[in-house]
Amino acid sequence: MSKGYVLVQGIVHDTGWPIDGLRLRLSKWDYDPKNYHLYDWSDDQDDAVMRTVYETEVEAGICLYDSLEDFIAVWKAGQWEPQGSFCIPLENVEHVEKL
Repeated sequence: MSKGYVLVQGIVHDTGWPIDGLRLRLSKWDYDPKNYHLYDWSDDQDDAVMRTVYETEVEAGICLYDSLEDFIAVWKAGQWEPQGSFCIPLENVEHVEKL
């Protein structure tokens, strides 16, 4: 990992989030050995990723929107800004392929 990170594809599982079962592109950084970070996803996965981000932001108390509808409108307009890195514990990802 000479760049400080590696990109992989992995299948998310056992989180209880809408992204369970999806094969996503994730990064793994030297500074965070316990988590993958959400890196990218395909257009057909966008709804599940959006709902997962909303659920986790609400649960963490960092969501800037009053309702899912408000969040969806901002997301679909391309105006949503992350409140931090979206992390997934290593044990919740089946590593499929190094990119």
